[in-house]
Amino acid sequence: MSAPIPKWLAAAGAALLLAVLIAGCTGTPPSTTPVPPPSTPMLGNPPATTAASQPTLVGTPPVAPTAPAMTTPAAQQAAAVTIKNFAFSPASITVARGTTVTWTNEDAASHTIVNDATDTVGVGKIFSSNTLGNGQTFSFTFNDPGVFPYHCGIHTFMKGTITVA
Repeated sequence: MSAPIPKWLAAAGAALLLAVLIAGCTGTPPSTTPVPPPSTPMLGNPPATTAASQPTLVGTPPVAPTAPAMTTPAAQQAAAVTIKNFAFSPASITVARGTTVTWTNEDAASHTIVNDATDTVGVGKIFSSNTLGNGQTFSFTFNDPGVFPYHCGIHTFMKGTITVA
């Protein structure tokens, strides 16, 4: 009749088996600190163990839970439109409310940005730039939803659209 296997030895064997199974799933073999066998058979309760005497697995550490995302007011966003080869690029863009759109003239010719619609009172344009030379920019922040078609006041065939969602 053989002697029963001490519980601590069975637990160590189960831990080693689990480590081998995990390594097989991840493709990375575990690195363990060997635990020397006892010099004499132990009966009864296993000796107290310390962290230093426990096998150490090396591999992917457990992922700590993260805090839920905090809801904060949306930061002001930005979008860019380039004026090049007598065209707005992109010709149409969709942006969120509060987004600042900046047009940059990369042509040698001068251009303007003029909104096609009038404001709610019907006086003047909602946005319109001064004449932009090469390398100059014009920016406008869109706070209201809607579709805002625009054109170059100098070259009226140049057209674009800003859609604010």
